Amino acid sequence: MPPTTFTDDDFHTLGAVFSTPHLAMKFPSPSGDILTIHCDQRLARECYMASLRPKLPIQQTNHIERPPGSRITLSGDDLDPRVGWDVRLEPVEETTPLELPNVHFIKLGTGLESEERDIITPILIGNTNLFAWSTPDLPGVDLQVASHKLSIYKKARYISQKKRKLDEERRLAAKAEADKLLSAGFIEKAHYTTWLSNVVLVKKANDMWQMCVDYTDLNKACPRDAYPLPNIDRLVDGATDNKVLSVLDAYSGYNQIPMAKSDMNKTAFIIDDANYFYRVMPFGLKNAGATYQRLMDKVFSHSIR
Repeated sequence: MPPTTFTDDDFHTLGAVFSTPHLAMKFPSPSGDILTIHCDQRLARECYMASLRPKLPIQQTNHIERPPGSRITLSGDDLDPRVGWDVRLEPVEETTPLELPNVHFIKLGTGLESEERDIITPILIGNTNLFAWSTPDLPGVDLQVASHKLSIYKKARYISQKKRKLDEERRLAAKAEADKLLSAGFIEKAHYTTWLSNVVLVKKANDMWQMCVDYTDLNKACPRDAYPLPNIDRLVDGATDNKVLSVLDAYSGYNQIPMAKSDMNKTAFIIDDANYFYRVMPFGLKNAGATYQRLMDKVFSHSIR
């Protein structure tokens, strides 16, 4: 049987009543009974989640450098979870650029009413300093607000990994990435290390190298922080009363959270020219996601219901 399309007038004629949370519709039958039609909630949820999920390139994990004979297995927590995520969510409607006083541009949807645009534009222009356009623009999070701490087991033994050899291409890529992190103030040269980890080079979909740190041993010495993730359905339902949707990209979000000073030296990693440690929270630590979610809950506590 081919699908049938109903208009608002058809539903009005039926005298139908809808319940969006229950995905159900009720209407009176010619015999006087009340009939109920239920939608497939599981299928509706799958369709909704699929519409939010960006199409990501296939992860290229066959380029991980391991020493011969090594049995090291890298889990998802040990690698940057954004590796290969070069695809960004794009607006679903056309946009127009809005020039800010610092000569940068942001995009506004063409679907905004003129009255809404007149309200939003001066707010954006008056708060230009809140936007980050490059790494030096990132203010970071104050230590009093959030920091990442490593709760290492008291009986855990320090592990200093033996340096792995990298081929010339990977060695140069690691050196370039370390220089970039050093200039951004994310890392600092380490001396007299206790914990020491190797770097791992992963080829991204665009043929560029991504440097990660193999924190396998350090993660094993830390208990898992079981901080709960938010309920997506509840967050979506809580946004239904709002008229405007703003999409913000938390650029380099992890690297804006400082490491606890007592734990900085434990994040040390080794490359050919020097040892470095992270001054900010790096990807790959077991409980980094929990720390980040805890901060987001604190920042948006007034909005999350």
